Amino acid sequence: MGRHPFRPAHVHFMISARGYRTLITHLFFDRDEYLQSDAVFGVKPSLVVRPELKGGINAVEYNFGLARELDPGSARSPGFVAANNKKPLR
Repeated sequence: MGRHPFRPAHVHFMISARGYRTLITHLFFDRDEYLQSDAVFGVKPSLVVRPELKGGINAVEYNFGLARELDPGSARSPGFVAANNKKPLR
């Protein structure tokens, strides 16, 4: 098959808040040699970040979006809190 078993460097997150669905995701680091050939096909462009040196420490800023919990018995889909990784939510 010609595929390797390697994953690009990444960090896992589990984020929860009362009234919202728990989010489990990961972020990948730009310039990793395995970004284009992830063994489990988990890389999406929106999940790739580039650390920046801030105060002598590599740092990443990323804004996650959470889906509101669906009320029991409701037929409508849950609402989402929008987020993007370009601007902080305010």
